[in-house]
Amino acid sequence: MTKDVALVLSSGGPRGFAYIGAIEELERRGYNITSVAGCSIGSLVGGVYAAGGLEEFKKWLFGLDNSKLVSLLDISISKSYLVKGDKVISAIKEVVPDVNIEDLRIPYRAVATDLYTGEEVVFKEGKLFDAIRASISIPSLFRPVKYGRHTLIDGGIVNTMPLSQAVRNGHDIVVAFDVNQIDSEKIAGYVTALDEVHEADSELVSDTFDTLGELVSRKGLPITDRVRMLGDEAQKAYKEMRGIGRKTKELETKAEAENVPMSDNYYSILSRTFSLMNRTISMLSVQLYKPDVLVNMNFDSYGAIPDYAKGEEIAAKGRELMSGALDEYESRATSPASPA
Repeated sequence: MTKDVALVLSSGGPRGFAYIGAIEELERRGYNITSVAGCSIGSLVGGVYAAGGLEEFKKWLFGLDNSKLVSLLDISISKSYLVKGDKVISAIKEVVPDVNIEDLRIPYRAVATDLYTGEEVVFKEGKLFDAIRASISIPSLFRPVKYGRHTLIDGGIVNTMPLSQAVRNGHDIVVAFDVNQIDSEKIAGYVTALDEVHEADSELVSDTFDTLGELVSRKGLPITDRVRMLGDEAQKAYKEMRGIGRKTKELETKAEAENVPMSDNYYSILSRTFSLMNRTISMLSVQLYKPDVLVNMNFDSYGAIPDYAKGEEIAAKGRELMSGALDEYESRATSPASPA
């Protein structure tokens, strides 16, 4: 069983810190990463690894808290982007010095997208952090990068999972890590359950008003009986509405605990729209190039800006997921071939 690995890392925001733990797990189990191709956050972690600076980067990343994270955001007043993106790159370069891609210890590829032509731009040479900065340029969040005749934005627009750029040595396996998976069935289940609760709430309100209206208009009923019956109906409706409220709260709490999206804001809509597109591109890439080992991480696990300060937690999750995927691969690789 070969131990050489051509590693491919998808885009995916803070979830990409899972690649740190994944790389460590590969090395712990004796695998030899012979090349790395990455997109967006995958280009960052993969590039830092190829430069031999993963340990220093990890120490810096794990030391981030929310206040330090905010200090890295060089907010802009531009109408076309929110963050310049220079401060975070400068901070990383302080712990991982810049280097030419062609001088890295293993072959490295980073992908970006030309904003105007839509073409994929692949970095095979030049300054490492020029490639990384271009590849992580999330549209409307980071400033686009001018590179020769190109104006570059995030590579995830055209090649979320750059399996097509994996550098092979003839006797390796391709290990791909995709952090843009979406549990559609789980999300649909929560949405259906919440819709049913809301429908029950609407029916209760309608039925209660009908009943109260009927009691108010009923003739020949003593006023004392009418007041008592109205009170009984109101109390009954109150109890049922409280039950519906508890059920709604339980569903929302459980959904939040399981990272199921149940609310919207500007950032979440922008981020989710981008990742839904990434998911589709990634699925097509996997179907076309069929990696030997595919590691999947749920998109809804992490994604908010504060999650960039959860590097250690996310890296541990990546280690766990890579371990499970390698267990499965090694079991297949060492099992006797099935009879024809």
